[in-house]
Amino acid sequence: MSAFVDLRTNGSADNSHGGFWPSFTDIMMVVMMIFMLASVVLILRNWELVQELRTTIVAEQVAAEMARNVTETNATLEEQLAQAQYQLSELRMQNMQLSEKNTQQSEGLAQRDQQLLELKSNLAESEGARKRQQVELSFLEEQLDNSIRELAIRRERAEQQEQRLQTVSTQLKTIEQSHRQQAEQLTRLKQESSAQTQQLSGLQQEYDTLKVKYDKLVKPARTARGKYVVEVRYEKRDGKESIHIKDKGETRSSKVTRKQMHQRLAALKKAHPGKLYIKIIIPSDSGLSYNKAWNFMKVLLEKYDYYHQPQ
Repeated sequence: MSAFVDLRTNGSADNSHGGFWPSFTDIMMVVMMIFMLASVVLILRNWELVQELRTTIVAEQVAAEMARNVTETNATLEEQLAQAQYQLSELRMQNMQLSEKNTQQSEGLAQRDQQLLELKSNLAESEGARKRQQVELSFLEEQLDNSIRELAIRRERAEQQEQRLQTVSTQLKTIEQSHRQQAEQLTRLKQESSAQTQQLSGLQQEYDTLKVKYDKLVKPARTARGKYVVEVRYEKRDGKESIHIKDKGETRSSKVTRKQMHQRLAALKKAHPGKLYIKIIIPSDSGLSYNKAWNFMKVLLEKYDYYHQPQ
């Protein structure tokens, strides 16, 4: 028997249905556990999704940074390539200038050598004439001596021969004086040529140095960075000039006439004020003279290139 008294009302009825309530409690407990487990699984899944989202965001940031670095690297390489091609064109033009100067100097030296040969030839002829005149003078002197020993009736002939001798002597002095003048003129021409060559070289070097210093002081260095780059190729083929132009973004250049080139460059200058960069390419085998190539480059740069426009 139980030691405690059952104080519940309808105790017999409760005892008859006592097995129902423990079963309901167990079910609720199981439901609660299932709910808690589902909540834990959901929280863990959400945590994993948050971690994956953070990883994806970090990866996207890294990819964006890499893309930006690649873009900056490509822009820098393109700028360096444009600058290198421009410097190569300048070096080619300087080489053409030096070649033409050497050719002109060679022609000048050939002309001076020809003049020297002519002067030597004239000097040899003058020397031969002087020797012949000396021989003739000796012969006349001999004739004069013979004439003096002749009879008085031949004195008049002797006087005439003496006058002829004086004339020949005057001519000989004139020839000798002309020979000395020619020799002095030749020496003076050599000295003037050497002095003018040295002076021209010094002035050219001084001009180039001053121009470089002036450009550095007045303006910053010319660069294609941040500019709208247009490539112009100029050469001479089969005796005719050939102009090709390639706009920014184009993969191939197109051949144009000089008038079409100016029209396109003028339109680009108007569309990109202060930003147009003219990249001029003069091939090493262009077939152009220095003056023609330089005038072409000077006209395009001064008329359209941003660096040469008035500020």
